[in-house]
Amino acid sequence: GLITKVIVGLLILCFIGHASGLALRWFISGHAPWSNGFETMIYIAWVTMLAGFIFARKSPIILSGTSVLAALALFVAHLSWMNPEITNLVPVLKSYWLTFHVSLITASYGFLALAAILGFLNLFLYLLQTEKKHNAIKNKITELTAITEQSMIVGVYLLTIGTVLGAVWANESWGRYWGWDPKETWTLIS
Repeated sequence: GLITKVIVGLLILCFIGHASGLALRWFISGHAPWSNGFETMIYIAWVTMLAGFIFARKSPIILSGTSVLAALALFVAHLSWMNPEITNLVPVLKSYWLTFHVSLITASYGFLALAAILGFLNLFLYLLQTEKKHNAIKNKITELTAITEQSMIVGVYLLTIGTVLGAVWANESWGRYWGWDPKETWTLIS
C-alpha cells in the first residue's frame, strides 16, 4: 500500500544519501573509504542495503531485514571506540588493490549478513509452524531459503574473488602470495 511505498521511498533516499556520504569521504580523503573500522562499518551498512534492494522484489521482508542490519552496522560505526577521523593511509595501503580487494571482501559481508538474518528468520518460521498455518509458512520458508541461497552465492563469490585479489596484492607488496600469518590463515578458514 501507500505506507510501504513511502517507507521504500525513504529507504531509497537514505541509501542515496549514504552513497553520497561515501563518495564525499572518498573525494576528501583521496582514497577508498574503507581503510579503517569506522569506514568499513559504514561501507558494510551500505552494501547490506544494496543487497536488500537487489533481492527486495523476491520478498517484501528483505528490506526490513537489511534495514535492521544496516542500522546495527551504523550504530556500531558510531560507537565511541570507532574513530571517524579521515586519516592518511599507511604506505602498504597506498595501492589500487585497496579499492578492489577490500571492497569485494567487505561487500561480501553485506550479502552474507543478509543470508544470516534470513536463516534466523527461517528458523523462527519453523518454530511458528502449526497444522493450520503449515502451507503458508512452508511457502514462505521455501521463498526465503531460495533468497538465502542466492545471497550466499553472491557473498561467497565476492569473498573468493576478494581473497584471490588479496593474494595478488600481497605478492606485489611483500613478494609472496600467502604467508600463513593469522589474518591469512583465518581468511582461508572462512
